[in-house]
This record gives sequence, C-alpha cells and structure tokens, in this order.
Amino acid sequence: MKIKHTLLALTATALISNTAHAAIEIDEEDFGPTYGSAVLDITVAKPLQLVGAVAGTALHAVGLPFSMASGSVESSYKTLVVKPWSALSRCVGCTEAYDNYRNAHQINPNEVRIVVDRPSEIIINTDQNVVVNPR
Repeated sequence: MKIKHTLLALTATALISNTAHAAIEIDEEDFGPTYGSAVLDITVAKPLQLVGAVAGTALHAVGLPFSMASGSVESSYKTLVVKPWSALSRCVGCTEAYDNYRNAHQINPNEVRIVVDRPSEIIINTDQNVVVNPR
C-alpha cells in the first residue's frame, strides 16, 4: 500500500514538472536576428526584395489605367509599391514581428539594454536622479 502511494506521488510529480517546463517555452525566432538570418538576408532576401519592389512599382504603373477604372488605385498602390519598399527598410536579419516590436518602442537615450540569455534582457533606466548626502 505504501509503495502504491509512493508511485502515485512520483507519477503526479513527473506530470506536473513536464507541464511546467512546457509552459515557459519561448519561441526565440521572434527575438532579433541571428548570424545566419543576417547573412541570408543580406545575400539572398534583400536583393530579391529589391527586384520585387522594382517589379511591383513597374506593374503598378502599367496597371494604373485598369486600377483607375475599377477604383482600386489605393489598394493597388499599397500592395504593389508600399509593402515591397517597406520590407526593404526592415532591419537586417529581423523577422517582421521583431521589426514591428522594435519600431513600436521609443528610443530612450537614458536606457541601457543588456541581453542576458536570449531572449531575456535587462533594461536599466538611467534618467533617475541619484543624490548622495555626505555626513
């Protein structure tokens, strides 16, 4: 009987610890560029994005009479011109999610960011006044 309770307690502990590890799993792909993603972005993705942006702009110019006839000039412009050119301005090696996160945060010159263990980081705000009263 005692062995049965011990095995039941060990099984429950094992099940609880497995779900706890799964609960803290973080997808690191959304947290900044890696060396490999930066190299691939510079050598492959950015040149292809440039070709796509130029081709999209040319396609928009050619299809402009048809877009005007259907009243979809603005959506055509956003899809064929704005999106490809804005993809070129994304940081090198960054995913779209990380670039949106980075652009959403305002840059504070009094803030120091230290990456501890990717994706964790420590943010130290240095705009606080420190007063030392000598005695």
